[in-house]
Amino acid sequence: MKETTDRKTKGQGGLTRAALFGLCPRCAARTLWDAPAGFAPACRSCGLAFADYEPRGRGLYFVLLPLTFLLIAGALKLDDWVRPPLWLMLALIVVVVPGVIIGAVRLMKAALLVARLRAAGVVV
Repeated sequence: MKETTDRKTKGQGGLTRAALFGLCPRCAARTLWDAPAGFAPACRSCGLAFADYEPRGRGLYFVLLPLTFLLIAGALKLDDWVRPPLWLMLALIVVVVPGVIIGAVRLMKAALLVARLRAAGVVV
């Protein structure tokens, strides 16, 4: 019994690979993301409907608010230690903050999607 379960899950992408590369939890095709932090309506390879299991609402605020406070504290600490020019600080913030926020949203949305799919019995 364990051998058949291992065959089904062997080669499937993990949570981090699903978040970073947009791998479908069922077929591992790169079809999960349609926008930087938005799911595609369905997988183009296997037809799995992501929209039915997409996390919506205020659940991601519990990740984004502490992360925002950490980014603000990090920017203030960097300014205190290094004292870079304002233009350099603004350029750094414009590059780092969206990348970190989008990465965190993708990771959390992928985790919630995989958890919902497993609870519904759609994927192993």
